[in-house]
Amino acid sequence: MTQSTVLFDDNCSKCRGWAKFIETRDPDMRIRLIGQNSDEGRELLKARPQSQMLVDSVFLLSPNGNWYSKTDAVWRICRLLVFPWTLGSILWLVPARIRNLAYDFYASRRRPTQ
Repeated sequence: MTQSTVLFDDNCSKCRGWAKFIETRDPDMRIRLIGQNSDEGRELLKARPQSQMLVDSVFLLSPNGNWYSKTDAVWRICRLLVFPWTLGSILWLVPARIRNLAYDFYASRRRPTQ
């Protein structure tokens, strides 16, 4: 089975909560979750495209090697979850600039894990 990889900020309580949310809604294990601060996560992040180097976000690495961040990652993650969460993939209908403004606002309120 080919999996997509989600790299999340494992030092953030919200991000860890979202990772748990993904895990429980992915019974077919189509998504591999890796903390960005783990050894494996840091190694993977070194391989991201130059255009993604300064991005502070969740990342989705597709099985064919494409990197996605922010809401481009989020709607693709939703597409891999069980119904009704697959419906979240309709986010792609909203222009990326607007989606990412909302993402950045939410992400700016992240809290470190305690």
